[in-house]
Amino acid sequence: MLEKDFDPENFGIYDGICETIVTTCKGWTPNAAPMGIIRRKDKLYLRLFKGSATYENVLAEKSLVANITHDPMLFALSTFTNLDDSAFEQTVYENNTIYPLKEAESWVAFECINTKITSEALVAELVPVHAHMNECRIKAPNRGFYAVIEACIHATRYQLTGEEKYLKLIKAYGEIVEKCGGDAEKDAFKKVYEFL
Repeated sequence: MLEKDFDPENFGIYDGICETIVTTCKGWTPNAAPMGIIRRKDKLYLRLFKGSATYENVLAEKSLVANITHDPMLFALSTFTNLDDSAFEQTVYENNTIYPLKEAESWVAFECINTKITSEALVAELVPVHAHMNECRIKAPNRGFYAVIEACIHATRYQLTGEEKYLKLIKAYGEIVEKCGGDAEKDAFKKVYEFL
């Protein structure tokens, strides 16, 4: 476990729901998926809905890595596809092997404790056990980036339910991407549409 004075903000995790790309592994195959890390004061949580590889991996291994990145394409690709193995970096600490993303600006490895399982989801408290800063840079918020994340969320909901309201929301976020995003956000949004 990390020192008691570990501050998640130093690695990009603030109060509220912070959008990360969570990496997990069961066996030899790493998995990546966008996932919100919930921070309420000094507690960190994760809520996973049943039916995903991330859910199964966390249930089996009781650990994960939260990767902080501003790369919209990583969010789009990890929402709908399996990232190539070359996207991951194998790291060993205290005889545990984890698979953070090579391109993450920072990452925090967590142990999942006090897990509660309902008929729909798994909720676990997260205890930081290892952390790393790859790149520290200040980046002003880009509304297009956050619109890509919202579009990814609504796209997964559309795939699950087929409800037209999610397509309308995706289109609205596409307008924000077009108006406020750079080339990276626009390319990522096109990728989201390819998966619908």
